[in-house]
Amino acid sequence: MRAGTVHLGGGFGEIAYTEKQRAAGVMPSRPFVLLGQQYVADPTRSAGGINPIYAYAHVPGGFDGDATDQIVSQIERFAPGFRDRIVATASTGTEALHQKNANFGAGDIIGGANDGLQMVLRPRLAIDPYAIGVPGVHICSQASPPGAGIHGLCGYHAAESALRSLR
Repeated sequence: MRAGTVHLGGGFGEIAYTEKQRAAGVMPSRPFVLLGQQYVADPTRSAGGINPIYAYAHVPGGFDGDATDQIVSQIERFAPGFRDRIVATASTGTEALHQKNANFGAGDIIGGANDGLQMVLRPRLAIDPYAIGVPGVHICSQASPPGAGIHGLCGYHAAESALRSLR
């Protein structure tokens, strides 16, 4: 795989089923996994043929188990032989994520609700929510539209706002 980010979950029906399980508080045996291969864009992250990756799975809120085996199995499913190439693993559970960052309530790395009002009001009601009123300073985070979990678009729109301010 030469992509920097890979989404692993099977077809639409399988992803919908596992997300429904997760939302109901059940840990899926085949969770939706996001895999980051940053070394693809930055080969200096690799050493001696060892390529670091970062992966996380969609788990039920507050899940207190260890999803490492399910994540590895899901990666192995799409990349046979992966398990045999593992040199080391480090896992962080939902409570530890919350302890490191209070915004990650119950392990939710997208910062909480991303529902109706949040889509409109995040981070504040404004014509240009990326410009914060200080010339040359713009906000770009999961708190900015279109909201958490919409990878990349927050940065794209913040960059467009910054470029408009330079014109």
